[in-house]
Amino acid sequence: AAKAEVAGRSGSWLDPELAAAFLRIADEPEFWAALASETIAEDLFALEPAAQQVEVDEDYLDDIAAAFGQVIDAKSSFTSGHSERVGYYADAIAAALGFSNTDRRRLRRAAILHDVGKLGVSSAILEKPGKLDDDEWTVMRRHADHTTHILSQIGVMHDMALIAGSNHERLDGKGYPLGLDASSISMESRIITVADIFDALTADRPYRAAMPVEKALQIMAGEVGSAIDPQCFAALQNALQEDLVNKGNS
Repeated sequence: AAKAEVAGRSGSWLDPELAAAFLRIADEPEFWAALASETIAEDLFALEPAAQQVEVDEDYLDDIAAAFGQVIDAKSSFTSGHSERVGYYADAIAAALGFSNTDRRRLRRAAILHDVGKLGVSSAILEKPGKLDDDEWTVMRRHADHTTHILSQIGVMHDMALIAGSNHERLDGKGYPLGLDASSISMESRIITVADIFDALTADRPYRAAMPVEKALQIMAGEVGSAIDPQCFAALQNALQEDLVNKGNS
């Protein structure tokens, strides 16, 4: 089926020369066996020139995170702008908590990339209008593991992998994927959790319309101490108030 798809799009969607090259190697059983290999990542990197490295600066890392955020959000019509907004809210919370500019910048990238693992989740699950069944929920929960794994494979993003992948952990230990509790959840992850929950409540979703800010904050207040860090929640409230004041004066 894959070969037929490539052949059918050769010359329209796909470069004929590259399509022909794919069709040649696709006739070899070894090609498909390699795709199923447990060492596929190592085998792939071995094909690159030895010690190939590209130096990147902070601005370039910001651009990479923003681009990935747009790709992530394009996965579902209901997540447009979600990654960028979570990055914005996380940065505002971090500022209210006194984080340095350097730490805020790093955290904002992690917040933007917190859902990169959803690229491995079917759109049928992401956009399901009703409640997920047990099997679908299991698949959905895996996206957090995927996020940690994906970012841990990228050298310049390795340090944010667990931070970004832990935003569904809870202070009471009832979160996922690792079941961490208050003793082992970083402040950065707690910030992303609050930013993510706030945006999820105040944005449209397949199963409900966006909530007003005040109602969202009331719901979140009920989770303070169990799922939501009290300091982060207070910082969000302060940041929202400041934002409203600034807009009113502008």
